[in-house]
Amino acid sequence: MNALLTLTLVIGIIWFVPLLCRKIHVPSIVGFILAGILIGPSVLNIVNEGPTIKILGSLGMLYIMFQSGSEIDINDFKQYKYRSLFFGLCTFFIPFVLGIVTSRYLLDFGWLSSLLLGAMYGSHTLMTYPIVSRYGVQKNVAVNVTVGATMFAITLSLMVLAVVEGMSGGAQTPKDYVIQLVVLAIFLLSVLWLFPRFARMFFKRYRDPISEFMVVMLMLVGSALLADLAGLEGILGAFLCGVSLNRLLPNRSSLMSRVNFMGNSVFVPLFLISVGLMIHVEAFWSSWTTIMIAVVMIVTKLLSKSIAAFIAQGVFRFSMHERQIVFGLSHATAAGTLAIVTIAYQMGILPEEVLNAAVL
Repeated sequence: MNALLTLTLVIGIIWFVPLLCRKIHVPSIVGFILAGILIGPSVLNIVNEGPTIKILGSLGMLYIMFQSGSEIDINDFKQYKYRSLFFGLCTFFIPFVLGIVTSRYLLDFGWLSSLLLGAMYGSHTLMTYPIVSRYGVQKNVAVNVTVGATMFAITLSLMVLAVVEGMSGGAQTPKDYVIQLVVLAIFLLSVLWLFPRFARMFFKRYRDPISEFMVVMLMLVGSALLADLAGLEGILGAFLCGVSLNRLLPNRSSLMSRVNFMGNSVFVPLFLISVGLMIHVEAFWSSWTTIMIAVVMIVTKLLSKSIAAFIAQGVFRFSMHERQIVFGLSHATAAGTLAIVTIAYQMGILPEEVLNAAVL
């Protein structure tokens, strides 16, 4: 297909899908994936997942994880850090363990695949947080505990992904391990110590909006590159970069508005469309495998997250409504889960049926 025609079609989808989704009360994240399926090889076969879309989609994946780290309220997190840690461990390990059991013994997956699926169940995305903000209850203790727990849950999920990737990479010599540890130390030192100090110095000396935005972009991509060199996934680097720059990017600042605008208007939709391009619709009716996997995944996710929410209610003495808020925030899973599943699928660890089921 002509490159300009492809570009026109994709930009048209990014413009039209959110408008349509608002009308029919469907999250735009679902609309973009469905649009990708529609124009992809398995339906209309108009657009293929070419190199350009892959690169921009990968950047969108990094953007999602960066925003997850940068949007955490550090002050509220410090106030409720121990509660957040406890709930973060509950809301990760309960789904993680239950996910391993169901994947290994119900779906008959291997141990590596089961570990990854467990990590996917353990993570969650704050995609329902705007609803909380809309009703003005974002300062509620239950909300702050759940938001803080998100950081622990995502970090643990990405660590499992890194471990599984390392286990599937084959044998390494002691020299390889030493080099990897050195690069890992450089990665952590750069992202958590050097980058925020450099950014603070730069923002004090320069007030050019374009330069500020490009510095953030450089550190975002640089963090992902250093994570990749350290044998980790780039999305972990992007998430830690968002956490380290958190204080320098207040949610209502003009710089954060520009970062969110570019991500939400271009890169994130391209990532979701690229996920849709990978889906093969015929798999849904060619066999019951995809549907069965999807049912097990959905039930496992909802059951395990509800158990974690009940534990939080009992330990922290939340009301019924606060427990429902905790569940509503912690069971929602979209971008982070899709990132983990997409990477695992591209690595050949998870089969195509799991990717299709994850979209459901």
